[in-house]
Amino acid sequence: MLIYLAKRLLWMIPVLLGITIISFGVMHLAPGDVTTLETSLNPESGQEAREQLREAYNLDEPLHVQYGLWLKRVVALDFGESFGSDNRPVLEKIGDRLPVTLAINIASLLLILAVALPVGVISAVRQNSLLDRSLTVIVFLAFAIPGFWLALLLMVLFGVQLGWLPVSGIQGYEYEQLDLWGKLADRARHLVLPVVVSAFAGIAAFSRYVRSNMLEVIRQDYVLTARAKGLPEGAVIYRHALRNALLPVITLLGLSVPGLIGGSVIFETIFGIPGMGQLFYNAVLMRDYPVVMGILVIGAILTLLGNLLADLAYAWADPRVRRGLASS
Repeated sequence: MLIYLAKRLLWMIPVLLGITIISFGVMHLAPGDVTTLETSLNPESGQEAREQLREAYNLDEPLHVQYGLWLKRVVALDFGESFGSDNRPVLEKIGDRLPVTLAINIASLLLILAVALPVGVISAVRQNSLLDRSLTVIVFLAFAIPGFWLALLLMVLFGVQLGWLPVSGIQGYEYEQLDLWGKLADRARHLVLPVVVSAFAGIAAFSRYVRSNMLEVIRQDYVLTARAKGLPEGAVIYRHALRNALLPVITLLGLSVPGLIGGSVIFETIFGIPGMGQLFYNAVLMRDYPVVMGILVIGAILTLLGNLLADLAYAWADPRVRRGLASS
């Protein structure tokens, strides 16, 4: 197992390097750069000012030289400074936005699992019943409803008409005057709608995966054997069947790790949330290469780690995988 883990970690290095090369090249293929955007807003700026900016940002160097300079800094865990007007370090800008995005997406993922797992299991155990068909209709409606439209409807209902929940930002105007529990309650009220909207489609997708896998597993011989031994139905379903049915779901959870920091441009724009999605979108528009590359590199690392965690979770859930890894 340790040998397998070491091999995977070593293999991640060239893969990550290839991802950064492709991302760096594709990003610079986009028309214009930050100097064009900055000088276009100032009618007195001419070609000379633009060239000075390009030299200051090392944009006058060949592409491979720019990549080498960037990679040299990244190896030292320095993602450089933003090309924005604030010139703040990239990691500092990401660090300001990351906690908000993490809080929303982790809460959303927990909500997805809390709802999708029992819904999928119940639908599989009671296949073709009225309850199963009703849940199927609800799930397909959830797939069909656009997320931004649902967000606007919930904002109108709970924020405007009923006035129960705030519809913008992550804290109220009187946040600083509140005590600890008041601050927590204020943050929770602001995050209810974004979390629910973010989890809505995920609940539908995960519940279908769980149902499909459970239907396949409960027909296996070892499940029939467990029932023949007289085990309670709950033990058969949750101890024997569900554990193996979760194997494909584990893969989906591993692939969802990058989304924990990626954020959502649409949701964060609608709800006015200063998260990673909004930061990435603005950085792309401004051709803020250091910020874009910083977010892409972190996302790539999390993607590779998510795949590795999924494989390790497979090994934990399935003894056959563990024996295969040990033999390799």
